[in-house]
Amino acid sequence: MLGTLEKIKRGEKAFIVCLGDSITEQNYHLHEHLNYVGLLSEKLINKFGRNHLLLNAGVSGDTTWGIVERLERDALRFKPDLVTLMIGMNDSARGAEMLPEFQSNLEAIIDRTRSIGSEIVLITQNTISYELTDNVNRRKDYPAYVKTLLETAESRQVPVCDLYQAWTDEITANPNSQWTLMNDGIHPNEYGHRFMADGLFRFMGIS
Repeated sequence: MLGTLEKIKRGEKAFIVCLGDSITEQNYHLHEHLNYVGLLSEKLINKFGRNHLLLNAGVSGDTTWGIVERLERDALRFKPDLVTLMIGMNDSARGAEMLPEFQSNLEAIIDRTRSIGSEIVLITQNTISYELTDNVNRRKDYPAYVKTLLETAESRQVPVCDLYQAWTDEITANPNSQWTLMNDGIHPNEYGHRFMADGLFRFMGIS
């Protein structure tokens, strides 16, 4: 169990920063609905009251390279209790040859976050549609990036919420979900974010 969640349950104040790319950022793909970050905040308020502060630090187009550069400015200077990191989609466009650097970036983010006493959780992202040519051309190595993130989490003993596997299972059982949960071939819509939030709630034990 995350120590941060235990603090919130006890009524103590806690600060959470959610780092990521456009899937974390609140943007037009949501059609004026909350994304998984907003839904997490809403869930915590409804269950435990207003004793937490949650900062959405998602930036459209971001990668682990960008997060390494802005980690102090956008997260660590606030001394958060918990940092969540959902990343990898845009990194994968750099190709398989950049996987070692992707891993190094993840390790740097993990180590720097822990060095100030903050907890960190990694979150895998949704699957994407390879029916779209751009995804085939630019993100064919995306599954390998997901695998590297999972392996890095295991080697660094970091909790990981594997939403990629949840999406894979859902689409295998219900193939149309690839489109009913998506705004395009990459970004989840409001239903997709509800699906992701529900997976995160189960991971945190607050369903």
